[in-house]
Amino acid sequence: MSQPTVQAVFFDVDGTLLGLESRSMPDSTIEALALLKSKGIKIIISTGRSYEHARFLDTHGFDGFITFNGSFCVDAQGHPFFRQTIDKEDIRLLHDHLSEAGRFPVGVMTTEGSFICDITDDVTAIFELLKLNIPYSQSFADALDKEVLQLNLFVDEQKELYIVNHVLKNCDSSRWSPAFIDINAKGINKQVGMEQFLTKFAFSADQTMAFGDGGNDIQMLRAAGVGVAMANAGNNVKAVADYVTDTTEQHGIWNALKRYGVI
Repeated sequence: MSQPTVQAVFFDVDGTLLGLESRSMPDSTIEALALLKSKGIKIIISTGRSYEHARFLDTHGFDGFITFNGSFCVDAQGHPFFRQTIDKEDIRLLHDHLSEAGRFPVGVMTTEGSFICDITDDVTAIFELLKLNIPYSQSFADALDKEVLQLNLFVDEQKELYIVNHVLKNCDSSRWSPAFIDINAKGINKQVGMEQFLTKFAFSADQTMAFGDGGNDIQMLRAAGVGVAMANAGNNVKAVADYVTDTTEQHGIWNALKRYGVI
């Protein structure tokens, strides 16, 4: 059975567009993006990063950005057209938990900017891996009066389970690193961000292709017409993909687009 014509391709950033080892985009991916653009196919970033930390990719002519795992969508002109913040009661409950049960590092991404409380070696290592500057440090209490789009909790899986079930009950968690989890408003994920763009461009999901490698990519890969997992993806991600390609450095994006006849 032939695949529907692909009209839009969604790309995760870390471990997908940018190689986990090289922290850069290979020439084959740059050429693939240009070919997609020349064919009139929409190319859209889909990341857990902030728009501020993803917009450097705009030099490749992306048609939009899904950021904060679907919480904040921005068009090609840099104008936000969708956002979903975390329930303020959940922010208060997490503040109380940190005060009563012991602190751990929490990154706070708001509509005004980002900060982090308690910078540890794990925090430093993650930001060095991503080649990003560590946000300034301040008290989590400062989140109480902010509109929070996403939290990063530096906790293990056991602590994650407790927090999601007993503290952040109106939130969902996703993990692409053993060191931390992303926290977003319940029901928000990259698939939701994808749906915002499908509505905007009047495409259907079966006219899309999506690339990713992390737990926060699962819903997006499952929803896309063709979901492609990178070779470095976890088994839980590969299990929902239609195809597992090579790593970024091994030209995985180019190879998968060629395999499906998109370029």
